Amino acid sequence: MIGGPATGKTTIGRRLANYYKLTYISKDGVKEPIFDHVGCPTSIETDSPLSGVKMDAAAQAILFYLIEAHVEAETGCLIDSTFVESHVPHLKNIFDRYNCKPIQVVCSAEKKILKKRYQNRANKNLRHPGHLDHILADSFEEINKMFNVNNPLSLDSHNFVIDTSKFKEEDFDSLIESINDI
Repeated sequence: MIGGPATGKTTIGRRLANYYKLTYISKDGVKEPIFDHVGCPTSIETDSPLSGVKMDAAAQAILFYLIEAHVEAETGCLIDSTFVESHVPHLKNIFDRYNCKPIQVVCSAEKKILKKRYQNRANKNLRHPGHLDHILADSFEEINKMFNVNNPLSLDSHNFVIDTSKFKEEDFDSLIESINDI
């Protein structure tokens, strides 16, 4: 599952993992124990060891390790992250080494809907405070540009692109049907 924040990766990813009986692993799920044991970031980008950017990079490195462990063991898993093109060399290395062709599900949504989702997360404190949703909501334009992923990464993969702006049950069923056709 790839896409920017608030695009529906977790909602759809959890459903897909449940449907296919796969281990579900998210970058947020990796970051939260880091927040609890090391400390929460105080800003997105600083030189501090507890910067949001550094914690994000640490969580991404852990995800690469987990992906490789699952691919090597030939066990399925569903990874939910804000992967971007800079991650492609590392992912390609893993998939090539184990002769594996991944499935990418790219989630996106209309900008006005994403902005509303950001605000909702921040206002209702829906996630761990270490995610800095209050800052993300205030920095929506900047964050949206950083993670504006609307296309699959340049990997040899099976690709599905979905718009979650008005995602319905029949859209999920259609996605399952398309994946099953692989």
